[in-house]
Amino acid sequence: MVLDQRCMAILNKVVYASAYVSPSEIMEELNISKRTVYYDVEKINGWLKDQNIELLSYVRSAGFYLSEEGKKRVKEKLASFDKKKSYEFSPRERMAWAAILILTRENKIFLQDLLDQLNVSRSTLLSDMKQLKAQLIPFHVQLKFQRSSGYYIEGQEQDKRKLLLYFLSQVMTNRNWNELLSEIQMTVHSKDPLPLDLLQRSDLEQIYEIINECERFTGVHYTDEVIQALSAHLFLLIKRFTQGKYIQMDPVEKEVIQETTEYQAAHFICQKVESAFRVSVPEDEVFYLTTYLLGAKISDYRLSEVENQQLVHLKQMIKLMVDDFQKLACVFFQNRQELERNLYIHLKPAFFRIKYGIEYDHPLSESLKHTYHDLFVLTKKVVHHFEYVLGKPVSDDEIAYIAMHFGGWLDKEGVKVAKRKKAMVVCASGIGTSRILQKQIEDLLPTVDVIQVLTVREYEKVNLAGMDFVISTTPLEDKGRPVYVVHPILNHAEKTLLLKQIQSTSDGEGTDIEALLSIIRKYADIHQEEKLYQELKSFYQIKKEKMEVKYKPMLNELLTIDKIQFADKTESWEEAIRMAAKPLVADQSIQTSYVEAMIENVKEMGPYIVIAPGIALPHARPDAGVNRLGMSFLRLKESCSFSDKPDHQVQLFFVLAAIDNETHLKALSQLSNMLSDGNTLEKLKTAQTAGEVEEIINQFSKE
Repeated sequence: MVLDQRCMAILNKVVYASAYVSPSEIMEELNISKRTVYYDVEKINGWLKDQNIELLSYVRSAGFYLSEEGKKRVKEKLASFDKKKSYEFSPRERMAWAAILILTRENKIFLQDLLDQLNVSRSTLLSDMKQLKAQLIPFHVQLKFQRSSGYYIEGQEQDKRKLLLYFLSQVMTNRNWNELLSEIQMTVHSKDPLPLDLLQRSDLEQIYEIINECERFTGVHYTDEVIQALSAHLFLLIKRFTQGKYIQMDPVEKEVIQETTEYQAAHFICQKVESAFRVSVPEDEVFYLTTYLLGAKISDYRLSEVENQQLVHLKQMIKLMVDDFQKLACVFFQNRQELERNLYIHLKPAFFRIKYGIEYDHPLSESLKHTYHDLFVLTKKVVHHFEYVLGKPVSDDEIAYIAMHFGGWLDKEGVKVAKRKKAMVVCASGIGTSRILQKQIEDLLPTVDVIQVLTVREYEKVNLAGMDFVISTTPLEDKGRPVYVVHPILNHAEKTLLLKQIQSTSDGEGTDIEALLSIIRKYADIHQEEKLYQELKSFYQIKKEKMEVKYKPMLNELLTIDKIQFADKTESWEEAIRMAAKPLVADQSIQTSYVEAMIENVKEMGPYIVIAPGIALPHARPDAGVNRLGMSFLRLKESCSFSDKPDHQVQLFFVLAAIDNETHLKALSQLSNMLSDGNTLEKLKTAQTAGEVEEIINQFSKE
C-alpha cells in the first residue's frame, strides 16, 4: 500500500494531535469531501497494517485516534520512510521534482529516468511534462527534448535560477527538515557515482551548519524556513557549479550590493562552501547569493547595519504607509515605532525579492486574502508608497503578507483582558505569520497570554518554566509541556479543536469528569476507562463551548438613509464636523464629547482626517464618547477648508464612531472601495436626495 501527499497530511495530523481529529476538521483543512476522508483513512490503515502498526480508530462524535504507542511507532517509520517504494507524488510535486532533476542533471535524462524516479505511468508523466512546459513560460525558459541528449531546459542562467528557486519552494511546502533531506536524496539521484559525493545527507547538514555559523558571524538572524530553503538551494547550486553553470551579474548592481551586510554573509558562506566541498565559487556567484539573502525573510537584524539610499527611502515610506493605514482604518497604533521596525524587517527582503524577480510559492496567501479580506483591502490602499520606492507593482501575495503585519498589531489597542494562562507560540514562517497567529490565539482565548514568539531553533534552547502550553505550526520535541500543532491561519475546525483542547487542561474540568466517572462506576462496568474519559472530555467541551464570533456589519447597515444629510455650506470645518455628526448624537450613538474630541484631534495633529482630495473621515478614539458603532454622511455644495492646500478643501464628510479596532473594518473597506471609484464620487457630489446616496451605498455593500 502506498501513501500520497493527502494521506501523509492526514496521518501526520492524527499522529501529532493531542486529542481526536474529527472528519470535519480534515475536510475543512484539505478541502475534500467526507467520502474522500474515509477513502484516505482506508489507504492509511492499509499501510499501517503492512507495517504491523495498530490501525487508526474512529469514535463517533469525536473522530480519529491513535494510541501513544501507535504514534511513537508511526513516527519511527516515517523517519525512515522510503518514498521510492511507498509514496505517490501529487501532480504538482511531480512537475516540481522533474524540473529540479532536469536543472541539476549530470547525465542525460529521458522519460524513462523520470518514470523510475517518480513512479507513475507513462501517460501520466507525459501529461505532467506538457503542463510543466506551460508553467515555464513566465520564467522565459523552455523545456526541450532531443533524442541524443534527452530533456533539458533552455534559457538564461539567471532565469533558470529563478525557476529552481520557485520549484524548490513548492516541494518544501509542509515539509520538515528530515523529510526534505530524504526526498532530495531520493529524487536527485544519478545512475553513476557523482564527484565529491554531493548527495550525502551529511553534506546537506554541513551546509545547514555553515549558514548557522554565518548568522553568528554577521548578526543577521534568518527564519527557520529560510535556513532550510537556503541549505537545499545551495546543495543544488553546488551541482550546477560542478557542471560549470555560472551566473553573470550586472556591474552597477554589484557596486550597490557590495555595501550590504548580506554581501558579507554571502562571502562568508561561499568561502566555507569552497573549503568544505572543494569547488570554485566565482565572485559573481557571491553577488547572486547576496541577492538571495537580501530577499530572505529574517527574524531580526542589527540596527547599525549599513543601508543604501533606497532602504532609507523605504523606512520613510513605511511611515507614510502607517499614516495612511491609521487614517483609513481609523486606529491609532500606540506602539508605532515597534510596528514600523517589524514592517521594515518584512519589507526589506520583500523589496529585494521583487526587485530581483525571485519567485516564491506562497501557500498561505489565498487563505490570508480570504480570512482577512477587510485588512487586505485596506492594505492594498496604502501599498502604493512601497511601490513608489520599488518602482514596480506589488503582487496580491505580497500585499496579503503585509496585511498580516497590520492585523497582528491591531490588538495592541484597547483594554487587555486579564490572562490566566501563559503560552508560547513557535513558528517557522517568520515575523508576520507568527504575529498573526499570536493575534488569532489571543482573540480566540482571552484567558491566554502569549508570553513569547519563537523560531524552532530558539525553542530548542529555551526553558519552558512558567509556561502552561505551546502552540506551534510544526511538530516539536517534548519538553514537558503540551504542544498544540496548528496551521498559521486557523480555520473554524482548528479553532474549535484548539479551544476544546486548551480548556480541557483546566483542573476544574478534570475534577468534574472524575466526579462523573465515579458516578458511572457505581452503576456500570467500564471496559475502556481511558477512552471513556477522553470522549467525556470532548463531549464536555462541546456542550460548554460558547464561541462568540464578532459580527462585522456592512456599509449600508451603518450608513442608513436617516444618517445622510445635505447642506449648502458651513462657516468653518469645525461647524462641518458638528453638523456631520448630528444624526449620531441624535440617536445617542455618540456623546457630544466625541464630537469635540474629533475637532481637538484635528487641531492637535493637523487635517489627518482628510483621506483624499475633497473627502474627510472624522473620527476619534472609542473611549472619547462612543456608545455604539455608527456612521453618518454630510455633502456640502460648497467645500470648506481645513488648510490653504487645494487637497484640504472638503465637500464629502463621513463620520465614523468605532467601538474597537475591528468591528467597523468591513464597512470601512467597502467605503474605501466606493470612494476609489471616480464615477461614484461625482454621483455623491451631485446627488439631490438621500435615496440616491443610499442606492450608491447599497451597490458597494456586498459580501
